[in-house]
Amino acid sequence: MGRWTSGATRGGVLVLLFLIAAVLPGTGIARQAPLAAMSIVGRAAADDSDDPDGFIVEHSARPTPTPTGAPLLGELVVRKAPIPAGPVTYVPILYYHYIRINPNLRDRVGFGLSTPPAAFRAQMQYLADHGFHVISLHQAVMGIQNHSGLPSRSVVLTFDDGYADFFSTAIPILQSHGFTATSFVITGRMGWGGYMTPSQIVAADSMGFTIGAHTVDHVALAAQTPARATWEIKQSKLTLESVLGHPVRDFAYPYGSFNRYDMAQAKSLGFETAVSTLSGTWHSAGQLFELSRLRIGGGLPLAYFAHLIGGPPPTAAELTIGL
Repeated sequence: MGRWTSGATRGGVLVLLFLIAAVLPGTGIARQAPLAAMSIVGRAAADDSDDPDGFIVEHSARPTPTPTGAPLLGELVVRKAPIPAGPVTYVPILYYHYIRINPNLRDRVGFGLSTPPAAFRAQMQYLADHGFHVISLHQAVMGIQNHSGLPSRSVVLTFDDGYADFFSTAIPILQSHGFTATSFVITGRMGWGGYMTPSQIVAADSMGFTIGAHTVDHVALAAQTPARATWEIKQSKLTLESVLGHPVRDFAYPYGSFNRYDMAQAKSLGFETAVSTLSGTWHSAGQLFELSRLRIGGGLPLAYFAHLIGGPPPTAAELTIGL
């Protein structure tokens, strides 16, 4: 029994020495594993403690990089914007991402960001049938800034990220109704798989569609250093202006992530407005650099779309479009 105890003790000591050696650098017994970096995912809304009023989205760390073209869950997080004080103007500003049938049935994020072409066609037909006036973002900004009357049932259409299906699928449907729209382009992804090429961006611009900036790398701006945030905003504007040959006046915050510094930079760099992902339809002149919008995503019934923009219920015939 004593012999067994003595052997067990020696074995325990050897194990202990091995474990100590394993965690010491330079022993050669075990490789030193890198520490996992703490990160957050860029979101359209921060915790309540970050921003109890919902106006400014703050983040405390840089978001984890994502695979090329892969949307983050943050694209789906929606936070309601409070009704602004003072003189206000009502105009729904809608925003889309993909106009496609989601290619991966297991990709719930992709599904939420993908409006099927048939559904998009039905939505545009609904706007045409019920006397909605699709106006440009610039026209809406002028109306908000001057608190002047806009056409009845005005609505603005915007598309985030600069996906290729905006050019191939959305534009033909929009043109069939004489509608306009703004596409916010991630300049660092122009020409990548699934994104518009520079020539397509120029063509869309020449057709009368507005091209806006959406940073170079689609980063959550409030998670960046001031220098990086400024570069992302400024360089995306300069790149698009070089491609288009004229000023770019509209900006969109990726993931709806921004702070007061980012707002001030967007204004000082010459943008006319910057749109967020805060959900709302009432706007004031003091909030042109945090304009709220309404997200239109996959699986949205036409009846709910109509309710969202303040229109009448769709007719039975409208409900069958695209079926």
